[in-house]
Amino acid sequence: MELLSIAMLCGTVLFGPQDHGSWEYSITTAGEDVVWNSPTAVNPKGEHYEMLFHVDSAFVVVSYIGIEFGPIDITYLLPEDVINTWRDSEGPCPLDFGWIEVVAPEDQDPPALSYDWILEIDQKGFSTWKIENVFRGQYDYDLGFPFGYVTVNIEEGTLNGTITIDVVPIPCYADIDGSGTVDVADLLEVIGSWGYCLKCPADTNQDDEIDVTDLLAVVGAWGDCPQ
Repeated sequence: MELLSIAMLCGTVLFGPQDHGSWEYSITTAGEDVVWNSPTAVNPKGEHYEMLFHVDSAFVVVSYIGIEFGPIDITYLLPEDVINTWRDSEGPCPLDFGWIEVVAPEDQDPPALSYDWILEIDQKGFSTWKIENVFRGQYDYDLGFPFGYVTVNIEEGTLNGTITIDVVPIPCYADIDGSGTVDVADLLEVIGSWGYCLKCPADTNQDDEIDVTDLLAVVGAWGDCPQ
């Protein structure tokens, strides 16, 4: 066993699961469901959990007139909220962050690719990522000479990236100015930041859009933050 593996094992035995976990993934599907399991656990007894799902790259193998091409990089087809997906959930474990639908590209019907996924954390703190309802459609792509710009069929897809879980104290996301109280100042911050806003404090659900969801989050959390 490598020294690094031994050190990780000893740390887990001596101190138990940690409040932070980050793992790389690489999955491939030709339409079948996918199940990925984290190699290590996080603390299963936390008060609150935050998940950040990041896609580094997405590749597909396509076919045209019976000939396969690829892998082809289609990361550019994925919406920003698919590239970086943030969710939170109350603890303790077991818990999940809810089902999430992915459609790419968003303006194509039927899409080139779609699937549903969910991340669950079991009672021991291990994470399971499930992908279901994988749809492989068509999209227009330039295959180069001699085929040119044609409609291809998606045969297989691969996602690479990282999944990060943090165990945190009970949050107060709507306290935008950090005063310890959700009040008029926070409401005005939401209104003043309305619209697309990358990594803004007023973006309570971190979807890079200040909208009614953030406004309702402030109204719903009105008053003193949890201690």
